[in-house]
Amino acid sequence: MRGDRVELDVDGELTAVPELAGKRRPAVVLLNDDDLSYAKVRLDERSLAFVTEHLGDFADSLPRALCWASAWDMTRDAELATRDYLSLVLSGIGKESDIGVVQSLHRQVKLAVDLYADPASREALLARWTDATLAHLRSAEAASDHQLAWARAFAATARTPEQLDLLEALLAGTQTIEGLAVDTELRWSFVQRLAAVGRFDETEIADEYERDRTAAGERHAATARAARPTEEAKAEAWASVVESDKLPNAVQEAVIAGFVQTDQRELLAPYTDRYFAVLADVWAARSHEMAQQIAVGLYPAVQVSGETLDRTDAWLTSTEPNAALRRLVSESRAGVERALRAQAADAAAS
Repeated sequence: MRGDRVELDVDGELTAVPELAGKRRPAVVLLNDDDLSYAKVRLDERSLAFVTEHLGDFADSLPRALCWASAWDMTRDAELATRDYLSLVLSGIGKESDIGVVQSLHRQVKLAVDLYADPASREALLARWTDATLAHLRSAEAASDHQLAWARAFAATARTPEQLDLLEALLAGTQTIEGLAVDTELRWSFVQRLAAVGRFDETEIADEYERDRTAAGERHAATARAARPTEEAKAEAWASVVESDKLPNAVQEAVIAGFVQTDQRELLAPYTDRYFAVLADVWAARSHEMAQQIAVGLYPAVQVSGETLDRTDAWLTSTEPNAALRRLVSESRAGVERALRAQAADAAAS
């Protein structure tokens, strides 16, 4: 609970707070704790240490949300190592009552571990996170929104033979988790993950599509096909998006989502040069929305390296794209720069 509050304007690098002089330092000093202004708030070292251990115990949802947001900003800005962010999340997420916050944390942790973790530690962090998602799935209140959210998070990163066996068993109905309704959307989450790791191929995807012959089912099946970890599947997906303009907008978006898998970096590596070779022509030939999907969605964001930055710079210099395309590519490049800084920070914390 809040022990004291001081209202003031922060101006410049250092702002004195004479009202707090001589008072005992609290466990957490939190700026903007009533969320009165847009600000990127940083937690000092002692506050961060306390939050890492006790954030889930905060009774008030607003300061809890602000601390979650601050920790995420610090991770993105390479001020908090990804492994430490994961520890912070795991210490408190089980007590988080706001389902929207829980779902946001799921997305952020996956992004952080996929792109911001030291590559040498990434698999260990993914294993730790996936084990936690399964534990929370099993312990969540039956039939709750939290249980469903944990099921989706588990499906997104399931990796061991036992975890993948569980996905298959839940699909087949040979295993159940009390209260978990494996509905159409959740089934597709399982199918897409099983396709991405090579357990499911066209036969299983087609069988699932027969169960869901809808526009949404068509999109989900397209994602699953593009996610398969084979050169043939990637070539087919690439051709359907880049070499043809026949796909509807939503299906193209679904194919791109399946094509880009963060644990398929080596398989996707040859497409960096192919992307830059065709981007200008695609931009000129397609509608703005379709071209933007390709420019952003197929940018080699998972290839976090100096080589990707150099290749991007060379393309920007040699092609001289119009302002809209330059902005999209430059923003994607900035994402790789951010990931490189975060990876370095995580490696330094090992």
